[in-house]
Amino acid sequence: MEANVQKLIDWLEARKGITLVIEKRELDDLDTVHFKLETVDYRNADDVIDDYLDSAVILRGTGSTLNADGELVPLPQPGYELAVSGLQLHELSEAKVDLQTSRAKYSLAVS
Repeated sequence: MEANVQKLIDWLEARKGITLVIEKRELDDLDTVHFKLETVDYRNADDVIDDYLDSAVILRGTGSTLNADGELVPLPQPGYELAVSGLQLHELSEAKVDLQTSRAKYSLAVS
């Protein structure tokens, strides 16, 4: 496992039981999710049969997202995946981590 992925997992492990605000910027789209983190898993792309699945850090818990009307709507599944291909950590502090992958930019902050 890449060192940056392990640093991210360690940061998340230390925040179990805490609500995180996850902002994902992909192209011109910004998604905001409020997520109560229960556990953290890792999926290695080498260990899956489906070629379209990348390596990912999988957050397990409950969450909600802001819709276009500014209302919080529950996530359809009890998890949130961060694909970690090309992971670069830009800021890692007690309250926040900013990162970029080959797909998107993320900001994870303690709520």
